Amino acid sequence: MKVLITGIGGFVGSHLADFLVAKEIQLFGLMRDVGRNENIKNIINHISLHQADINDFTSLLKVIKQTKPDIILHTAGQPFVPSSFEHTAETFQVNVIGTINLLEAIKAADIKTRTLIITSGEIYGEVIGLPLPTEKSIPNPVNPYAASKTSIDYISQTYKKFEGLDIVIARPFNHTGPRQRANFVCSSIAKQLVNLKKTKQKYILNLGNISAQRDFTDVRDVVKAYWQIANLKENENFIFNVSSGIQRTIKNVIQLFEKIIGEEISINVEKGRLRGYDIQLMAGDSTLIKNITGWKPIIPFEQTLQDLLHYWEQKEIE
Repeated sequence: MKVLITGIGGFVGSHLADFLVAKEIQLFGLMRDVGRNENIKNIINHISLHQADINDFTSLLKVIKQTKPDIILHTAGQPFVPSSFEHTAETFQVNVIGTINLLEAIKAADIKTRTLIITSGEIYGEVIGLPLPTEKSIPNPVNPYAASKTSIDYISQTYKKFEGLDIVIARPFNHTGPRQRANFVCSSIAKQLVNLKKTKQKYILNLGNISAQRDFTDVRDVVKAYWQIANLKENENFIFNVSSGIQRTIKNVIQLFEKIIGEEISINVEKGRLRGYDIQLMAGDSTLIKNITGWKPIIPFEQTLQDLLHYWEQKEIE
């Protein structure tokens, strides 16, 4: 089996690569800049890397024709909600037009391939009590990032229905773990704690809304869900929420970090980090994927946070 990962050097792409290299699958990776390979440096000899931009249809088509993958895992994109407000056009260019370019390239290459499109639990918007949104819930995006992911979701369904492309869709909720950038909350907390320990300062974190509730899953469990979805036999279910089923406030996350480091943590709420567009509760129902594939997260959240701390400790050493 041959697999192509777009955005293989990124947070999710690199963890997918780790997982597939361990399975000894023939792996191709698409990167905008193959020189920025820090996240995959330990497995780079097991990957055939190709430099291409998802905004460049011609380069995408060339790579797909050369590699002829059985499965394409599309992880490339702009993943950060605040950036979607500051750079809305760029977010849509990368997320939406980039995905269209990929699907058009697959169509033009005229090969039989299964494509996993990753959208987001953000498409459902604010959750008001129970029941949690299922795959049949109507999207209600409340920020440009979510709107771009909703567009990708619908466009992919269109290419599946009318162009005959073999497409499956994952709608992941929050996920975290080693290699995540420090502008995401769990990684931000871990990095701040490591820096404070190094400089022997009091554990005072600069954060925003700590009452917001999120459903966090370890990225290493999430990529296993993606692989399960990508390998499903064709059936009427091709869209799947990916979540742990456990909602936590950011305050609860901080309490878990306190338990791990054995120190009390104080919070400095910065006005600049309080966003008027923050969703108070974002969570989803992942019963479908659990029933159909048997997937469920297995890494305890405390272990995820410990591994995040270790990641930033190693980064400081480097």
